[in-house]
Amino acid sequence: MNIKHFDKKLAQPAHEGTILADDVLPEGMKAPFDHAWGYLENNSKMEGHSHPHEEIYIVIQGEGLVHVGEETEKIIPGDVIEIPADEYHTMSCRDGGPLLWAALWW
Repeated sequence: MNIKHFDKKLAQPAHEGTILADDVLPEGMKAPFDHAWGYLENNSKMEGHSHPHEEIYIVIQGEGLVHVGEETEKIIPGDVIEIPADEYHTMSCRDGGPLLWAALWW
């Protein structure tokens, strides 16, 4: 059995240094999608961006806001967020941080 969990000390800056990120799956495990943990400290915001692929965020810990296109919604652990291809999006952490999510894209 091979298990991977998020470790803030091993994560690297991503999105212009506005989040910490690391692989979700254990080393050597194959999947038909790309993936990363996303981590935001309390009262911080991820750099907004878009890309040519769909993406799913699964909120693991903390509370915050997700902005996708013109929509903004509060997020809590257990939420699954669909982000369409080419849609501008960002996340922000507020009371209840840090915010931790798994990002999957294909």
